[in-house]
Amino acid sequence: MKIYSTVQKQILQKLLAKYESSKTYKGENSVAQKFSIKPSDVFKDYEKDSADINQIEDFEKQCRHLESENFIQLDKKYERITKITAESSDENWNKIRTILGVKDKKTRQQEEISFYSKYFKNPSTHQIVKDFCKIQTERLEKGKDAEFTQEEARAIVELLTFILENKNEILERELSISVLADSKKWENFYRSKVLRILRKSGYFDDLIENCTDEKEENKVILEELNVYANPSYVYFKGNGKITFQNGNKISIAPEIPLALSSACIKEITDFEIKDTKIMTVENLTSFNRIKEAGTFYIFLSGYHNSAKQNFIKKIHSQNPEKEYLHFGDIDPDGFYILQNLRTKTNINFKPYKMGIAQLEKYSSFAKPLEQNDQKKARALKEKNLFPEIIDCMLKTNQKLEQEIISWKEM
Repeated sequence: MKIYSTVQKQILQKLLAKYESSKTYKGENSVAQKFSIKPSDVFKDYEKDSADINQIEDFEKQCRHLESENFIQLDKKYERITKITAESSDENWNKIRTILGVKDKKTRQQEEISFYSKYFKNPSTHQIVKDFCKIQTERLEKGKDAEFTQEEARAIVELLTFILENKNEILERELSISVLADSKKWENFYRSKVLRILRKSGYFDDLIENCTDEKEENKVILEELNVYANPSYVYFKGNGKITFQNGNKISIAPEIPLALSSACIKEITDFEIKDTKIMTVENLTSFNRIKEAGTFYIFLSGYHNSAKQNFIKKIHSQNPEKEYLHFGDIDPDGFYILQNLRTKTNINFKPYKMGIAQLEKYSSFAKPLEQNDQKKARALKEKNLFPEIIDCMLKTNQKLEQEIISWKEM
């Protein structure tokens, strides 16, 4: 078979795409159509004075070659190509498909419908995957293109299925190797696509409603599904002792903060805490500063992921009689973090130094509520969550970072 250059294939592909999107192809047109593109659709600098003359000559040579084989007609002005028009016939379109290595669009669409239907009609398929496949099928049945090529769709479905069924911590590069046999393909080609589907699914709306940007949303969603860029660690300090399945024991002291990976947490058989209180702390500065006697501290780093939730639930299962507290910012996000903590662990954490008294005492350090803060505060008020402090924040238009309190009082 004759070999065609990348540029020649791009020309033919763009012309074929125009034809297969037309009423003529669909059999809905009684008038003969012509299918044309501009040279700049393929060689974007072709019409610019700054374009390289050698590149222009090479491009024109390749166009003339396609013209000599009766695939295209060239319109010219002052010896420069102004328009590239396809020689439209069933025979030519079939030849072009052969050169490009693609099937007729209708055949491709039927194959894609069959591919997607296999998943959304399968009762064991996760609902997010079902919804994605159903949307693609509906697009195809209306004569539209699916959002992704079939090759991309196959990888996306495999990635979604793996992630949504995964129960163990996995690093992003390990995920990429496991599903795509390439350590960088996930990050370079599929991460943004898969996360867009997960965000649009609606399944994670409550989890991400207080994230400040898309990057944070992506991180929160992946960590909720046990997918991490790097190994996840939980930092803590206090008085206690940890016993692991292999018999190893670790003594914990307030002056020596420790960290455990989520893999190590799963190996814990006994978690003895000698302190009477257990407190989660939102920010690192406050975690390092705070050291009240009789309190065991766990660093959350803002919104907590599944590793921290499992750590806290393991502690609670063996220390249910302790008093559970949460210390965070006196702002809408701080209270959303507290409520999320309660919901995800099923433990009634009480707010610590997150009240009206602290907001009033340190009002000189307070900041005004931003528009997003006000929106979140009103949402909390509608749910009747933390009504007194939320009303105070809205009334005074103030919020306070916890680092002020840990610095001044601890």
